[in-house]
Amino acid sequence: MKVFITLAVVCLIASVLTVELNEEQKAKAKQYTEECIKQENVSDADANKLRQKDLANPSQNMKCFGTCFFEKLGTLKDGKVQEDVVLTKLGAIIGEDKTKTVLAKCKDVKGADRCDTGFKLYQCFESAKAEVAA
Repeated sequence: MKVFITLAVVCLIASVLTVELNEEQKAKAKQYTEECIKQENVSDADANKLRQKDLANPSQNMKCFGTCFFEKLGTLKDGKVQEDVVLTKLGAIIGEDKTKTVLAKCKDVKGADRCDTGFKLYQCFESAKAEVAA
Protein backbone atom coordinates (compact mmCIF):
# COMPACT_ATOMS: atom_id res chain seq x y z
CA MET A 1 0.00 0.00 0.00
CA LYS A 2 2.83 2.42 0.86
CA VAL A 3 4.38 1.85 -2.59
CA PHE A 4 1.07 2.74 -4.26
CA ILE A 5 0.68 5.84 -2.12
CA THR A 6 4.27 6.87 -2.76
CA LEU A 7 3.83 6.51 -6.50
CA ALA A 8 0.54 8.39 -6.36
CA VAL A 9 2.09 11.27 -4.43
CA VAL A 10 5.06 11.41 -6.84
CA CYS A 11 2.61 11.66 -9.73
CA LEU A 12 0.70 14.36 -7.88
CA ILE A 13 3.82 16.42 -7.34
CA ALA A 14 4.79 16.06 -10.98
CA SER A 15 1.32 17.19 -11.97
CA VAL A 16 1.53 20.36 -9.88
CA LEU A 17 3.24 22.08 -12.77
CA THR A 18 1.98 19.80 -15.52
CA VAL A 19 5.42 18.52 -16.43
CA GLU A 20 6.83 15.27 -17.68
CA LEU A 21 9.69 14.00 -15.58
CA ASN A 22 12.52 11.89 -16.96
CA GLU A 23 13.40 8.60 -15.27
CA GLU A 24 16.11 10.12 -13.07
CA GLN A 25 13.74 12.87 -11.90
CA LYS A 26 11.00 10.30 -11.19
CA ALA A 27 13.44 8.23 -9.14
CA LYS A 28 14.51 11.27 -7.10
CA ALA A 29 10.89 12.32 -6.58
CA LYS A 30 10.03 8.80 -5.40
CA GLN A 31 13.02 8.78 -3.03
CA TYR A 32 12.15 12.18 -1.56
CA THR A 33 8.49 11.20 -1.25
CA GLU A 34 9.35 8.03 0.67
CA GLU A 35 11.76 9.91 2.93
CA CYS A 36 9.25 12.67 3.65
CA ILE A 37 6.37 10.25 4.31
CA LYS A 38 8.55 8.60 6.98
CA GLN A 39 10.10 11.81 8.31
CA GLU A 40 6.79 13.63 8.65
CA ASN A 41 4.78 10.57 9.70
CA VAL A 42 2.20 11.04 6.95
CA SER A 43 -0.78 8.74 7.30
CA ASP A 44 -2.27 6.77 4.44
CA ALA A 45 -5.34 9.00 4.70
CA ASP A 46 -3.26 12.17 4.29
CA ALA A 47 -1.29 10.67 1.42
CA ASN A 48 -4.57 9.79 -0.28
CA LYS A 49 -5.84 13.34 0.26
CA LEU A 50 -2.71 14.67 -1.41
CA ARG A 51 -3.11 12.24 -4.29
CA GLN A 52 -6.69 13.42 -4.79
CA LYS A 53 -5.60 17.06 -4.47
CA ASP A 54 -7.91 17.46 -1.50
CA LEU A 55 -6.09 20.35 0.13
CA ALA A 56 -8.93 21.41 2.42
CA ASN A 57 -8.35 21.04 6.15
CA PRO A 58 -4.85 19.55 5.95
CA SER A 59 -3.32 17.96 9.01
CA GLN A 60 -0.03 19.35 10.30
CA ASN A 61 1.74 16.21 9.03
CA MET A 62 0.26 16.72 5.57
CA LYS A 63 1.53 20.31 5.56
CA CYS A 64 4.96 19.18 6.72
CA PHE A 65 5.18 16.59 3.95
CA GLY A 66 5.10 19.24 1.24
CA THR A 67 7.64 21.33 3.10
CA CYS A 68 9.95 18.34 3.49
CA PHE A 69 9.70 17.59 -0.23
CA PHE A 70 10.56 21.16 -1.24
CA GLU A 71 13.47 21.18 1.22
CA LYS A 72 14.87 17.94 -0.19
CA LEU A 73 14.58 19.35 -3.70
CA GLY A 74 16.56 22.35 -2.49
CA THR A 75 13.85 24.77 -3.59
CA LEU A 76 12.98 25.80 -0.02
CA LYS A 77 15.51 26.58 2.70
CA ASP A 78 14.80 28.17 6.06
CA GLY A 79 11.29 29.06 4.87
CA LYS A 80 12.54 30.93 1.80
CA VAL A 81 12.16 29.95 -1.84
CA GLN A 82 15.58 29.41 -3.40
CA GLU A 83 14.96 31.19 -6.69
CA ASP A 84 18.23 30.13 -8.32
CA VAL A 85 17.52 26.47 -7.57
CA VAL A 86 13.95 26.75 -8.84
CA LEU A 87 15.16 28.44 -12.03
CA THR A 88 17.76 25.74 -12.60
CA LYS A 89 15.60 22.71 -11.80
CA LEU A 90 12.20 23.79 -13.00
CA GLY A 91 13.50 25.99 -15.79
CA ALA A 92 15.14 22.95 -17.38
CA ILE A 93 11.75 21.22 -17.45
CA ILE A 94 9.20 23.91 -18.31
CA GLY A 95 11.38 26.75 -19.56
CA GLU A 96 12.78 29.86 -17.96
CA ASP A 97 9.87 32.18 -18.79
CA LYS A 98 7.24 29.87 -17.31
CA THR A 99 9.41 29.31 -14.25
CA LYS A 100 9.77 33.05 -13.75
CA THR A 101 5.97 33.38 -13.93
CA VAL A 102 5.57 30.79 -11.18
CA LEU A 103 8.31 32.40 -9.07
CA ALA A 104 6.79 35.87 -9.42
CA LYS A 105 3.50 34.56 -8.11
CA CYS A 106 4.77 32.24 -5.38
CA LYS A 107 8.25 33.25 -4.13
CA ASP A 108 7.04 35.49 -1.30
CA VAL A 109 4.37 33.16 0.08
CA LYS A 110 4.68 32.79 3.85
CA GLY A 111 2.75 30.82 6.42
CA ALA A 112 2.51 30.74 10.19
CA ASP A 113 5.38 28.24 10.52
CA ARG A 114 7.74 26.03 8.50
CA CYS A 115 5.08 23.54 7.50
CA ASP A 116 2.40 26.11 6.79
CA THR A 117 4.80 27.99 4.51
CA GLY A 118 5.62 24.85 2.52
CA PHE A 119 1.96 23.93 2.20
CA LYS A 120 0.99 27.43 1.08
CA LEU A 121 3.76 27.27 -1.53
CA TYR A 122 2.36 23.96 -2.74
CA GLN A 123 -1.08 25.54 -3.03
CA CYS A 124 0.40 28.49 -4.90
CA PHE A 125 2.20 26.22 -7.36
CA GLU A 126 -1.03 24.30 -7.88
CA SER A 127 -2.92 27.49 -8.66
CA ALA A 128 -0.11 28.67 -10.97
CA LYS A 129 -0.53 25.51 -13.04
CA ALA A 130 -3.13 27.15 -15.29
CA GLU A 131 -0.82 30.08 -16.00
CA VAL A 132 2.16 27.99 -17.07
CA ALA A 133 0.17 25.35 -18.94
CA ALA A 134 -0.52 27.76 -21.78
